Amino acid sequence: MRQLTPHMSTELGVPIVVENRPGFGQLLGMQIVAKATPDGYTLGGGTIGNLASHPRLFDRPLYDVEHDLMPVSLSYKHPWLLYVHASVPAQTFQQFVALAKAKPESITYATSGVGTFLHLTTVLLQTMTGTRLRHVPYGAQPWQPDLLGGRVDAVMFPLVTMVDHVKSGRIHALAISNGKARSPQLPDVPMFSEVGLAQFDPSAWAGLVAPAGTPKPIVEKLSKAAAGSARTAPVREFAEKFGATTVGSTPAEFDAFLKAERARWRKVIADNGIKLE
Repeated sequence: MRQLTPHMSTELGVPIVVENRPGFGQLLGMQIVAKATPDGYTLGGGTIGNLASHPRLFDRPLYDVEHDLMPVSLSYKHPWLLYVHASVPAQTFQQFVALAKAKPESITYATSGVGTFLHLTTVLLQTMTGTRLRHVPYGAQPWQPDLLGGRVDAVMFPLVTMVDHVKSGRIHALAISNGKARSPQLPDVPMFSEVGLAQFDPSAWAGLVAPAGTPKPIVEKLSKAAAGSARTAPVREFAEKFGATTVGSTPAEFDAFLKAERARWRKVIADNGIKLE
């Protein structure tokens, strides 16, 4: 979001202040947006957590994700990868699946907690491959040292911070969800579609939303500024450095994308009985 705002400010002719409001799995910050005056002066930086999956994990969510917010623009998407420590006897995705099937729950996988995107995507992967892995939720503690040290076997995570470890040989990247092209950062890593799992295509993403009831002309103006910012060279180059791609969608395009994402993760959460309360 901080990369988008300088260009948005220029387009809109007003300064934009970015406030960090952490807590409750990103829901506290989005609650502020959902309850704000719908005048176009308060926007929220939305992710898969606070716009699609996390509200489904609670019996009493802080806001109605379908009705309290309006899509403005999808800003970027980031591919998702399966990584394993070099000591795991699986050099390919097919070997990993075979190993997991032969020894159920013998392979451990790290996440930052129950219901996180790391968790949900690995649950979905297990469902689609008919495997059973053993979950190790780290919570606020970092899992990276244990993965690099071989104390945990696998993780699903984006490219950022991981590419150098793959190139050094400490961990292996077995497959990537990256649309129809391999990643320039790791060109030897096959896409999930190339290893027989074409329907497994999750991505980390972020975009802007406004409070429900914000007048349509204002939303369209904000969307135009946000989309234009996402397409500027500095923002594209920043995203590409971390393996992401910028989007810059219209509100209608973002709305359709959100509906598909919410349906996908609603099913994963419901089918597996994942709850945080």
